[in-house]
Amino acid sequence: MPVLALLLAAGLASSTPQFVHTPCAIAELTGHARCGFVSVPENRAKPRGRPIKLNVIILPATAKETLPPLFDIDGGPGLADTKNAGFYLTAGGAYRAHRPIVMIDQRGTGASNPLNCPELSGPAADYQPMYPPAAVARCRRVLERKADLTQYGTEAAVADLDAVRQALGYDRIDLAALSYGTTVALRYMGAHPERVRVAVLMSVAPPSAMPPREHAVAAERALKLLFARCAADSSCRSHFSPDADLAKALAGLPSLRGAPTPAVFAEKIRSLMYAPSTARMIPHILHQAAVGDLAPFSAATKSSGALSYSDGMYLSVTCSESFGHFDYARAAAAARKTRFGDYRLAQQRAACTEWPKARVSRAFFAPVRAKSAVLIISGNLDPVTPPKWGAEVAAYLPNARQVIIAESGHIFDGLARMDTCFDPLLLAFFDRGDATRLDASCVKAMTPPTFEN
Repeated sequence: MPVLALLLAAGLASSTPQFVHTPCAIAELTGHARCGFVSVPENRAKPRGRPIKLNVIILPATAKETLPPLFDIDGGPGLADTKNAGFYLTAGGAYRAHRPIVMIDQRGTGASNPLNCPELSGPAADYQPMYPPAAVARCRRVLERKADLTQYGTEAAVADLDAVRQALGYDRIDLAALSYGTTVALRYMGAHPERVRVAVLMSVAPPSAMPPREHAVAAERALKLLFARCAADSSCRSHFSPDADLAKALAGLPSLRGAPTPAVFAEKIRSLMYAPSTARMIPHILHQAAVGDLAPFSAATKSSGALSYSDGMYLSVTCSESFGHFDYARAAAAARKTRFGDYRLAQQRAACTEWPKARVSRAFFAPVRAKSAVLIISGNLDPVTPPKWGAEVAAYLPNARQVIIAESGHIFDGLARMDTCFDPLLLAFFDRGDATRLDASCVKAMTPPTFEN
């Protein structure tokens, strides 16, 4: 039997999860990281069934290790976390000065039995309707050959995170989570409160959010704020009338050859609002689209393939943990009152008719209560996880503080002072373990790029 297979079998047979070292797949990590995997059962009710090898990268502390390890948790759902290693090796090196950084590809992503659906993403699907049911069904049939698609939800990810913690021999850990990663982090804090010292939750998505229930409503709020920013900016105001341009662009799309449908166009505009760097292009994009020029729109929204997104994992999470648990008619009615409509809801609900669903208890959606120190970072212009969600989460965490960055979206790309304000703020919190006495006044100077003209 090959050595790797023997190690895997030994890990499964042991009551304690085992970390198995392997060569780092990325050459740049060699000599800088410990790479390997922790094997866990795909279905914990069937411990001798199919295993999943969770891909794990550990970046050791660069100086004396005085703080608990930081577990990084990315979002999506469907984004692999180990892709963030490059950040911690370069611009984010200060985060590992006195602690190791642990990155895990959540099951269903990256190199942890990825549930990829190439037919649902990439350049070929750029202007196509989202999640065509026939393509979803084809992807399901392919993935079912290697995965039980009901076993890739949040609760399984929480159990996996603790298995990795055990395998690496850590007693207490810190968490840094973004977007859907905050759902995992919150559920982990609820299940293992004694294991978490502090947590940073960025762009909070509590389990009760049930995305994409409020995508359109959150996006409408963010769009109005963005247009108000344009109106308050003399240059943007003199060049553009984004409200009128958006209406004219949507009305003119059906007559443009090769153009996306109005619904697809609006969804793409929503995605551009995620980051300040692309949100500030929107008035220009809408102005050009209003006169029939989609070149700026196409350039900004064209898929680059830079992110490896596991659509199958996204569907496994949202079809089980969102649809069926909220009032669809009410959500769709609210969405139809916005300029984004109920397109996203309708497309995803249709996709979920083709996807297996796990049973999720109502307790899953309950607010998380924990005594860990928590710093919540929200963007006021976030089109998907609005600041109110951060406030709702903080209400149940007695040692939490929410900081709202006025000009940020869902992510922070493009904001000024990331290295002189944002990172020092987080580092001070991690070092002190107390959010209440942090001086967060510098976030007022985290300004966005100028509007594109």
